[in-house]
Amino acid sequence: MAKSNYVIRIAGIVPLDLLQNFPQIDAVECAGTILRATQLDEAALGGLINALRGAATDLVEVRRETSAAAMLSVSS
Repeated sequence: MAKSNYVIRIAGIVPLDLLQNFPQIDAVECAGTILRATQLDEAALGGLINALRGAATDLVEVRRETSAAAMLSVSS
């Protein structure tokens, strides 16, 4: 199964213990909350989304990063 990079936007705060269960999340930005997950397959993405819903977070957006967008975030 192919792995991709994702940007996940959440309104509010994500519990720390939830984040610790997903080592693929390599960046958390405080703008609401923005998680950046690298090399995440569809099963892991589904698990993350279910965990976020189970933590009663308000999931705003999930989008796959293009390779150009991923390159920009690494260099900034």
